[in-house]
Amino acid sequence: MVQRKDVPVSDEYTIAVVTEDMTDGWAVVASIKHRSPTGEQTTELPVDNRRYSTQPEAEEAGIAQARDWLTRNVPHAA
Repeated sequence: MVQRKDVPVSDEYTIAVVTEDMTDGWAVVASIKHRSPTGEQTTELPVDNRRYSTQPEAEEAGIAQARDWLTRNVPHAA
């Protein structure tokens, strides 16, 4: 099963998280969506090969990874 979730961060930034139930646990990938008046840019974050025992645990790991990226790269958005 695949689950998708968008987490608003600000008027310009959203965290997109996708979790998937794999045979060896839950996997997660995250990306950052930046909206501007002229379009939208998506920044894919590095894929972590870790597996999590639950979907909420995987989702929180993806959100944490994205928030960390925002803090380091776009301080005003975090």
